[in-house]
Amino acid sequence: MDVSEFESFLAVLETGTATEAAALRFISQPALSRQIHSLEARCRTSLFTRSKSGMVPTRAARLLEPVARDLLMHWANAGQAMSALGERRVPLTVACPTMVAERLVLPFVTESVGLVADVVEVPTTEICSLVAERRVDFALVPLTPPPEVASKRLFRVPFSLQVPRDSPVAERDSVDIRELPELDLIVTYRTSGTRVALDEHLTRAGVRVRYRHEVSRSRIGEALALSGRGMVVSIDPPVFDLAEVPLVDEGSPIYVEEWAAWPPEHYSVAQIESFVDEFSAWMRGRPQFE
Repeated sequence: MDVSEFESFLAVLETGTATEAAALRFISQPALSRQIHSLEARCRTSLFTRSKSGMVPTRAARLLEPVARDLLMHWANAGQAMSALGERRVPLTVACPTMVAERLVLPFVTESVGLVADVVEVPTTEICSLVAERRVDFALVPLTPPPEVASKRLFRVPFSLQVPRDSPVAERDSVDIRELPELDLIVTYRTSGTRVALDEHLTRAGVRVRYRHEVSRSRIGEALALSGRGMVVSIDPPVFDLAEVPLVDEGSPIYVEEWAAWPPEHYSVAQIESFVDEFSAWMRGRPQFE
């Protein structure tokens, strides 16, 4: 399989003409045309309808496009991995939810030396599949990773109920999760680790709750709570003037656990483990995390 054929194919998709695609690829137009014809022969179908105005992609081309992009991404990752094999500290790509990136990973990156080359922000429910498919080097995920990946628990963060300060709930020492069905709750979508962990706690306790609002981020929920439209279940310190009341299960605090996960046969396992150790040590200086 010739990777350059896929590069030329995507160039034609992006430019719409063989002339512009050849210029983009820094090859001659006849050479590009030969690559497209070769790829069409492999696919046993036409990928473009040719006309004086340009090259129009067929349905087959649109079906091939995500496959081609995925192939080139893996090819680039392989090249990066091979070129980095001889280096002592290999720059890594980490996947994590947006809030984990903003609150933890990016501040850590500013204080570390060359450990991370890129941070991919992904919904929690999609992160472990990226690790399993080798599309990132490792991940930080607020869920217990599946057994087929290597993992280590980093820390845990307690849940709280965030309420307006004039609410009667604000005066309480804690709220048991069995009381939640009686409250107007604001929670994040099911794609967030906070929501998944909350639902797991409720399921284990046999508690069923109908939420009043579901939002993309807890910050949005805080704004709604401040306007009197409910109470936010969160693990993040509030940015608005809300009171935090611990959530408990029969007197014991409930938590979200944060894990590191990576492919067990990764070419730079030692570097990933080094990141995990350094990140864990850095986190121990922050009192809100256990």
